[in-house]
Amino acid sequence: MKILKYLIPYIIISTLQYYFAKDALSFASPFPFMAIRYILAAAIMYGLARKLIFNREVVILSLLTVTSSCLWAYGLIYVSPAQSAVLSYSMPLFSLPIAYLLIREKPDKVELVGLAVGLIGVLIYGIPLAHGFTLLGAVLTVTNAVFWGAFTVYYRKLMRYDPVSLNASQFVLGSIPLVGLSFLTPHVQFTERFLADLAFTSVLGGAVSFFLWNSMVRIEKVAKVTVMSFSVPIFTTVLQLVEALELPSLFTVSGLGTMFVGIVISRLKGGIAKVTDKQTEKSKA
Repeated sequence: MKILKYLIPYIIISTLQYYFAKDALSFASPFPFMAIRYILAAAIMYGLARKLIFNREVVILSLLTVTSSCLWAYGLIYVSPAQSAVLSYSMPLFSLPIAYLLIREKPDKVELVGLAVGLIGVLIYGIPLAHGFTLLGAVLTVTNAVFWGAFTVYYRKLMRYDPVSLNASQFVLGSIPLVGLSFLTPHVQFTERFLADLAFTSVLGGAVSFFLWNSMVRIEKVAKVTVMSFSVPIFTTVLQLVEALELPSLFTVSGLGTMFVGIVISRLKGGIAKVTDKQTEKSKA
Protein backbone atom coordinates (compact mmCIF):
# COMPACT_ATOMS: atom_id res chain seq x y z
CA MET A 1 0.00 0.00 0.00
CA LYS A 2 1.59 3.24 -1.22
CA ILE A 3 0.33 5.41 1.64
CA LEU A 4 2.06 3.27 4.30
CA LYS A 5 5.50 4.63 3.43
CA TYR A 6 4.22 8.04 4.51
CA LEU A 7 1.78 6.96 7.22
CA ILE A 8 4.14 4.86 9.38
CA PRO A 9 6.86 7.54 9.81
CA TYR A 10 4.12 10.16 10.26
CA ILE A 11 2.57 8.20 13.14
CA ILE A 12 5.94 7.71 14.87
CA ILE A 13 6.99 11.36 14.49
CA SER A 14 3.58 12.76 15.46
CA THR A 15 3.33 10.54 18.54
CA LEU A 16 6.67 11.80 19.86
CA GLN A 17 5.97 15.35 18.70
CA TYR A 18 3.45 15.97 21.49
CA TYR A 19 6.04 15.12 24.16
CA PHE A 20 8.89 17.15 22.67
CA ALA A 21 6.62 20.17 22.12
CA LYS A 22 5.18 19.93 25.65
CA ASP A 23 8.70 19.94 27.09
CA ALA A 24 9.80 22.81 24.84
CA LEU A 25 6.95 24.97 26.09
CA SER A 26 8.42 24.82 29.59
CA PHE A 27 11.37 26.84 28.25
CA ALA A 28 9.69 29.16 25.74
CA SER A 29 6.44 30.97 25.08
CA PRO A 30 4.36 29.53 22.21
CA PHE A 31 4.91 32.40 19.74
CA PRO A 32 8.75 32.48 19.78
CA PHE A 33 8.86 28.67 19.97
CA MET A 34 6.70 28.40 16.85
CA ALA A 35 8.57 31.23 15.12
CA ILE A 36 11.95 29.52 15.55
CA ARG A 37 10.42 26.19 14.58
CA TYR A 38 8.94 27.63 11.38
CA ILE A 39 12.16 29.44 10.43
CA LEU A 40 14.24 26.26 10.81
CA ALA A 41 11.67 24.19 8.88
CA ALA A 42 11.56 26.87 6.16
CA ALA A 43 15.35 26.78 5.80
CA ILE A 44 15.35 22.98 5.48
CA MET A 45 12.50 22.85 2.97
CA TYR A 46 13.86 25.72 0.89
CA GLY A 47 17.27 24.04 0.80
CA LEU A 48 15.56 21.04 -0.79
CA ALA A 49 13.11 22.89 -3.04
CA ARG A 50 15.19 25.88 -4.15
CA LYS A 51 11.89 27.37 -5.26
CA LEU A 52 9.10 29.25 -3.49
CA ILE A 53 5.48 29.77 -4.50
CA PHE A 54 3.83 33.08 -3.65
CA ASN A 55 0.17 33.55 -4.48
CA ARG A 56 -3.17 34.06 -2.75
CA GLU A 57 -3.78 30.34 -2.23
CA VAL A 58 -0.44 29.75 -0.51
CA VAL A 59 -1.00 32.79 1.72
CA ILE A 60 -4.36 31.33 2.82
CA LEU A 61 -2.72 27.95 3.45
CA SER A 62 0.01 29.62 5.52
CA LEU A 63 -2.50 31.54 7.66
CA LEU A 64 -4.45 28.34 8.33
CA THR A 65 -1.35 26.37 9.35
CA VAL A 66 0.03 29.16 11.55
CA THR A 67 -3.31 29.59 13.33
CA SER A 68 -3.58 25.85 13.89
CA SER A 69 0.01 25.61 15.18
CA CYS A 70 -0.37 28.50 17.64
CA LEU A 71 -3.69 27.26 19.03
CA TRP A 72 -2.20 23.78 19.43
CA ALA A 73 0.85 25.14 21.27
CA TYR A 74 -1.19 27.32 23.63
CA GLY A 75 -3.59 24.45 24.31
CA LEU A 76 -0.68 22.11 25.04
CA ILE A 77 0.32 24.35 27.95
CA TYR A 78 -2.83 23.33 29.82
CA VAL A 79 -3.27 19.68 28.78
CA SER A 80 -1.10 16.56 28.68
CA PRO A 81 0.38 15.25 25.41
CA ALA A 82 -2.15 12.38 25.31
CA GLN A 83 -5.10 14.70 26.00
CA SER A 84 -3.86 17.10 23.33
CA ALA A 85 -3.58 14.27 20.81
CA VAL A 86 -7.09 12.96 21.48
CA LEU A 87 -8.68 16.42 21.37
CA SER A 88 -6.74 17.35 18.23
CA TYR A 89 -8.09 14.28 16.47
CA SER A 90 -11.59 15.63 16.63
CA MET A 91 -10.27 17.17 13.39
CA PRO A 92 -12.21 14.79 11.06
CA LEU A 93 -15.47 16.28 12.35
CA PHE A 94 -14.44 19.49 10.62
CA SER A 95 -12.32 18.27 7.69
CA LEU A 96 -15.10 16.20 6.08
CA PRO A 97 -17.69 18.97 5.71
CA ILE A 98 -14.92 21.41 4.68
CA ALA A 99 -13.70 18.90 2.05
CA TYR A 100 -17.20 18.53 0.68
CA LEU A 101 -17.82 22.30 0.53
CA LEU A 102 -14.39 23.31 -0.76
CA ILE A 103 -13.33 20.53 -3.13
CA ARG A 104 -16.59 18.53 -3.48
CA GLU A 105 -14.92 15.41 -2.08
CA LYS A 106 -17.61 13.08 -0.78
CA PRO A 107 -16.54 10.22 1.53
CA ASP A 108 -17.64 6.64 0.83
CA LYS A 109 -20.07 4.90 3.16
CA VAL A 110 -17.36 2.63 4.57
CA GLU A 111 -15.13 5.65 5.27
CA LEU A 112 -18.01 7.42 7.02
CA VAL A 113 -18.69 4.37 9.20
CA GLY A 114 -15.01 4.09 10.10
CA LEU A 115 -14.88 7.81 10.87
CA ALA A 116 -18.01 7.65 13.04
CA VAL A 117 -16.65 4.68 15.00
CA GLY A 118 -13.27 6.38 15.44
CA LEU A 119 -14.87 9.59 16.71
CA ILE A 120 -17.02 7.63 19.13
CA GLY A 121 -13.73 6.24 20.46
CA VAL A 122 -12.43 9.80 20.89
CA LEU A 123 -15.57 10.75 22.83
CA ILE A 124 -15.39 7.66 25.06
CA TYR A 125 -11.75 8.40 25.81
CA GLY A 126 -12.52 12.02 26.58
CA ILE A 127 -15.29 11.41 29.14
CA PRO A 128 -13.03 11.30 32.23
CA LEU A 129 -10.75 14.03 30.87
CA ALA A 130 -13.31 16.69 31.77
CA HIS A 131 -11.77 16.65 35.24
CA GLY A 132 -8.17 16.59 34.01
CA PHE A 133 -7.72 19.75 31.95
CA THR A 134 -8.91 23.33 31.94
CA LEU A 135 -11.73 24.52 29.72
CA LEU A 136 -9.34 26.98 28.08
CA GLY A 137 -6.93 24.22 27.06
CA ALA A 138 -9.75 22.12 25.67
CA VAL A 139 -11.24 25.00 23.67
CA LEU A 140 -7.85 26.01 22.24
CA THR A 141 -6.99 22.44 21.23
CA VAL A 142 -10.35 21.73 19.59
CA THR A 143 -10.23 25.08 17.77
CA ASN A 144 -6.79 24.03 16.52
CA ALA A 145 -8.50 20.93 15.11
CA VAL A 146 -10.87 23.15 13.09
CA PHE A 147 -7.95 24.94 11.42
CA TRP A 148 -6.06 21.67 11.00
CA GLY A 149 -9.03 20.25 9.13
CA ALA A 150 -9.16 23.38 6.98
CA PHE A 151 -5.48 23.34 5.98
CA THR A 152 -5.64 19.59 5.35
CA VAL A 153 -8.36 20.19 2.77
CA TYR A 154 -6.43 23.12 1.36
CA TYR A 155 -3.38 20.91 0.88
CA ARG A 156 -5.60 18.60 -1.14
CA LYS A 157 -6.83 21.56 -3.19
CA LEU A 158 -3.25 22.63 -3.96
CA MET A 159 -1.99 19.18 -4.95
CA ARG A 160 -1.01 20.51 -8.39
CA TYR A 161 2.02 22.16 -6.76
CA ASP A 162 5.31 20.47 -5.92
CA PRO A 163 4.89 19.39 -2.26
CA VAL A 164 8.42 20.40 -1.20
CA SER A 165 8.11 23.89 -2.70
CA LEU A 166 4.61 24.27 -1.27
CA ASN A 167 5.74 23.36 2.25
CA ALA A 168 8.81 25.59 1.98
CA SER A 169 6.60 28.49 0.91
CA GLN A 170 4.05 28.07 3.67
CA PHE A 171 6.80 27.86 6.31
CA VAL A 172 8.47 31.03 4.97
CA LEU A 173 5.19 32.96 4.85
CA GLY A 174 4.04 31.54 8.18
CA SER A 175 7.22 32.60 9.98
CA ILE A 176 6.55 36.29 9.22
CA PRO A 177 3.51 36.80 11.52
CA LEU A 178 5.05 34.47 14.11
CA VAL A 179 8.19 36.60 14.37
CA GLY A 180 6.03 39.69 14.85
CA LEU A 181 3.87 38.01 17.51
CA SER A 182 6.98 36.82 19.34
CA PHE A 183 7.65 40.38 20.53
CA LEU A 184 4.45 40.14 22.59
CA THR A 185 5.80 37.18 24.62
CA PRO A 186 9.56 36.99 23.98
CA HIS A 187 10.42 34.49 26.74
CA VAL A 188 12.93 31.83 25.57
CA GLN A 189 15.53 29.83 27.54
CA PHE A 190 18.11 28.27 25.23
CA THR A 191 18.96 25.24 27.36
CA GLU A 192 20.26 21.95 25.98
CA ARG A 193 16.86 20.34 26.51
CA PHE A 194 15.09 23.15 24.68
CA LEU A 195 17.50 22.91 21.74
CA ALA A 196 16.91 19.13 21.56
CA ASP A 197 13.14 19.70 21.68
CA LEU A 198 13.44 22.40 19.04
CA ALA A 199 15.53 20.19 16.76
CA PHE A 200 12.94 17.40 16.85
CA THR A 201 9.87 19.63 16.46
CA SER A 202 11.47 21.70 13.68
CA VAL A 203 13.10 19.01 11.56
CA LEU A 204 11.01 15.88 12.08
CA GLY A 205 7.89 17.38 13.63
CA GLY A 206 7.99 20.40 11.34
CA ALA A 207 9.47 19.95 7.88
CA VAL A 208 9.22 16.15 7.65
CA SER A 209 5.81 15.85 9.34
CA PHE A 210 4.17 18.51 7.16
CA PHE A 211 5.67 16.94 4.05
CA LEU A 212 4.37 13.47 5.02
CA TRP A 213 0.88 14.80 5.79
CA ASN A 214 0.80 16.75 2.53
CA SER A 215 1.96 13.68 0.61
CA MET A 216 -0.77 11.49 2.12
CA VAL A 217 -3.62 13.87 1.28
CA ARG A 218 -2.27 14.09 -2.26
CA ILE A 219 -2.68 10.35 -2.86
CA GLU A 220 -5.68 9.51 -0.64
CA LYS A 221 -9.00 11.17 0.12
CA VAL A 222 -9.15 13.40 3.19
CA ALA A 223 -11.63 11.05 4.90
CA LYS A 224 -9.36 8.02 4.60
CA VAL A 225 -6.20 9.81 5.72
CA THR A 226 -7.86 11.35 8.76
CA VAL A 227 -9.37 8.05 9.92
CA MET A 228 -6.05 6.23 9.56
CA SER A 229 -4.34 8.97 11.53
CA PHE A 230 -6.38 8.02 14.63
CA SER A 231 -3.32 5.81 15.26
CA VAL A 232 -1.51 8.87 16.63
CA PRO A 233 -3.69 9.47 19.73
CA ILE A 234 -3.69 5.71 20.34
CA PHE A 235 0.11 5.47 20.43
CA THR A 236 0.47 8.80 22.27
CA THR A 237 -1.76 7.54 25.06
CA VAL A 238 -0.02 4.16 25.25
CA LEU A 239 3.35 5.94 25.49
CA GLN A 240 2.06 8.12 28.33
CA LEU A 241 0.74 5.08 30.22
CA VAL A 242 4.10 3.27 29.84
CA GLU A 243 6.03 6.37 30.89
CA ALA A 244 3.88 6.84 34.00
CA LEU A 245 3.72 3.08 34.74
CA GLU A 246 -0.07 3.33 35.03
CA LEU A 247 -2.77 0.82 34.24
CA PRO A 248 -5.24 2.19 31.69
CA SER A 249 -8.78 3.01 32.81
CA LEU A 250 -11.85 1.37 31.30
CA PHE A 251 -12.56 4.57 29.37
CA THR A 252 -9.03 4.61 27.98
CA VAL A 253 -9.13 0.97 26.85
CA SER A 254 -12.65 1.30 25.42
CA GLY A 255 -11.86 4.57 23.65
CA LEU A 256 -8.58 3.41 22.11
CA GLY A 257 -10.11 0.08 21.12
CA THR A 258 -13.01 1.81 19.41
CA MET A 259 -10.64 4.15 17.55
CA PHE A 260 -8.69 1.12 16.32
CA VAL A 261 -11.90 -0.55 15.12
CA GLY A 262 -12.70 2.64 13.20
CA ILE A 263 -9.34 2.46 11.44
CA VAL A 264 -9.89 -1.19 10.50
CA ILE A 265 -13.39 -0.48 9.16
CA SER A 266 -12.15 2.41 7.03
CA ARG A 267 -9.67 0.03 5.34
CA LEU A 268 -12.33 -2.55 4.44
CA LYS A 269 -13.36 -0.72 1.31
CA GLY A 270 -11.00 -2.65 -0.99
CA GLY A 271 -12.03 -6.01 0.40
CA ILE A 272 -15.73 -5.17 0.19
CA ALA A 273 -15.30 -3.96 -3.37
CA LYS A 274 -13.57 -7.21 -4.39
CA VAL A 275 -16.28 -9.34 -2.81
CA THR A 276 -18.97 -7.27 -4.53
CA ASP A 277 -17.21 -7.60 -7.89
CA LYS A 278 -16.94 -11.38 -7.51
CA GLN A 279 -20.61 -11.65 -6.57
CA THR A 280 -21.53 -9.53 -9.58
CA GLU A 281 -19.46 -11.74 -11.90
CA LYS A 282 -21.10 -14.88 -10.52
CA SER A 283 -24.57 -13.44 -10.97
CA LYS A 284 -23.76 -12.52 -14.57
CA ALA A 285 -22.41 -16.02 -15.21
